[in-house]
Amino acid sequence: MNDRDEIIRRRAYAIWENEGRPEGQERRHWEQAAREIGPDEVPMPRETNRNQTLPSDPTQDEARDTGDDRKPSL
Repeated sequence: MNDRDEIIRRRAYAIWENEGRPEGQERRHWEQAAREIGPDEVPMPRETNRNQTLPSDPTQDEARDTGDDRKPSL
């Protein structure tokens, strides 16, 4: 993942959290984040299995520690 993708991923995650962590909105969140970051074309990451573990996110470490297994599905 390049730096731009990482910035978009983090913004999409923030959008997801701000919207109450809805399921099934990965593409919309990614595209919204990409638009906010800038006009360059950014491809959507390949579709993921909803049960697939995402790369580690420091904010999710706390969720794992408290027993909260909810994870973003970008």
